[in-house]
Amino acid sequence: MNKKSGFLFVILLFFLTGCSSETFIFSGETDNWSAELKVIQTSNDLETQELALMYVGEDVNSVGDINYVVDSVGNFSRNGATLSESGTLSDKSESNPTNAQITNDTELIMTIEWNDKKERFNLDKK
Repeated sequence: MNKKSGFLFVILLFFLTGCSSETFIFSGETDNWSAELKVIQTSNDLETQELALMYVGEDVNSVGDINYVVDSVGNFSRNGATLSESGTLSDKSESNPTNAQITNDTELIMTIEWNDKKERFNLDKK
């Protein structure tokens, strides 16, 4: 390998190593709700959390506004959210949690409130 090719290889390797990420997927379900949380951590200490929430109960039109909290080493929440016509909600958050990053052993608890009802359930690692 000549010097120019070797130099480009080293630069490419450095770039690819610097852009590594780790992904965790957690999910849980009750009689009324199904939730999946995807957590993506990048090497620059950013953590993106993508929540997919679905109402699986009887009457999606009766749900109205919802409040939810995903409680773990930090928390990810939203108040006054509304579901789509199909009963789904997608939400995304990005943060720089420094010492509070989610790991394989992190316990996540989902709490959802709607129409004077409240459910709380674990999101388990897939």
